[in-house]
Amino acid sequence: MGDRSAGVAGCLAGAVALLGTVWKVLADRGRRSDPALRYGYACGVLIGAGMAASTPAAAPVLASVLPDPSHLTLIADQLKVAASGALAMMAHATRPAATARRAVRRQAVLTAATVGLGIAAFVAASPVREGSVVSVGDAGRPALAAYVVLFAVHTAGCLAVFGTLIGRCARRLPPGALRLGLRLMALSALVGLLWTADNLHDLANVLTAGRENGAESRVSAVAGAVCITLGFAGATASAWADWAGRARARRDHRRLGPLWSALRTALPEIELVPPERLFGGRRGRRRGDVRFALYRRIIEIRDGQLALRPHVHPAVALWVGEVVGPAEGEELAAVVEAAAIAAGLEAARAGHRFPVGPGGGCVPHPVAADVREEAAWLVKVAAAYAGSPAVAHVRGRVRGELGRAAVQR
Repeated sequence: MGDRSAGVAGCLAGAVALLGTVWKVLADRGRRSDPALRYGYACGVLIGAGMAASTPAAAPVLASVLPDPSHLTLIADQLKVAASGALAMMAHATRPAATARRAVRRQAVLTAATVGLGIAAFVAASPVREGSVVSVGDAGRPALAAYVVLFAVHTAGCLAVFGTLIGRCARRLPPGALRLGLRLMALSALVGLLWTADNLHDLANVLTAGRENGAESRVSAVAGAVCITLGFAGATASAWADWAGRARARRDHRRLGPLWSALRTALPEIELVPPERLFGGRRGRRRGDVRFALYRRIIEIRDGQLALRPHVHPAVALWVGEVVGPAEGEELAAVVEAAAIAAGLEAARAGHRFPVGPGGGCVPHPVAADVREEAAWLVKVAAAYAGSPAVAHVRGRVRGELGRAAVQR
């Protein structure tokens, strides 16, 4: 069961790395010349290939085509060493240009030396592979132990560099998708250190029994899968945050529909000219359309509220209090604003204006100058407009006032 779960986790990690890199390359059109991105692409391909080569499903097939089956362990490990080096280079590339160039060159030399020394130590150990296990005689244990130490120290050092530099970049940024992405990437480095710590178990096995399991253990494979998934989630944060933003805009646009329809029916002039009519083109399907549609809907609702101000009864807030009772906060403000819209619509349909002017409830609740905040507030108002008993009560009171005014005329 442990081997099966390790295999599944290893396959998942390899698939996430390889497919995520392909997707990232396609998504980064116009930015691929950025050195940090190029190192990131290299890291994704290398770690994906290294993880795939270590899985129980792929290892026997690959080992059968190599002159020496033990070379599969060497190849998989050195792919991971190169991947960790590329990861550190990616982090160094975020530094000032002159510093970045020196740091990247230094890291490239260090990684190349680690790969070279690792190959030399592995060959000197003369290991034999049986299944996924690599074993050596007593004479080969020091060389194989040196091989494991080189791998672990280099990987841990690169992860520490990456986590430190990326975490430092995240702290300098304002809240948003980019900072969240960098924090996820820094967290992936921390999980990667736990993944690398599994090499201590390999080192103990080499020193005591002369054996190293070339396949990932269950703990190592799961840690690797989590590390890689977090890393790619962070690297693609801007893309999935954009998708989430469009989904949220679509949801808010739909929730504002009933309120907008009521205003537009009474005040058709609030509807802005559609872009396709303005420019003489056909309706587009651009990715930003849903956000623009939400922005238009907010403007049209606010224009409707402005047009209704002379029609809002001055006692709206008092009438809401008859149902809601003494209350404070945004929930009450949303109900009062919804009731003011309902009262204004009733009076506007009757062609009635109140000479005393708009009441206190006609002034929209102050909201931060941000489309997301504005939409969130109007969603609350729309919900109150559709379902609040206080709004229904205000409608009844306004109709009564209008009926009495008609009789008096």
